[in-house]
Amino acid sequence: MEGKTVIITGANSGIGKETARELAKRGARIIMACRNLETANAAKEEIGKETGNNKLIVKKLDLGSQKSVREFAADI
Repeated sequence: MEGKTVIITGANSGIGKETARELAKRGARIIMACRNLETANAAKEEIGKETGNNKLIVKKLDLGSQKSVREFAADI
């Protein structure tokens, strides 16, 4: 996955976090799109330490808010 960028929603817990962990192990650049930045940053640190991948980026995204989705899309 070197050279690839992946956006993962809900990457701070559950399936999203495990997906982020696995793709980080494979060398992908991960954009962790999460509603709760505190838990997202904790997950980023955990995954980064475990995988050695420093290409992890946390971005705010609340899929229940059209405004948040538009802001996220504009930022990306």
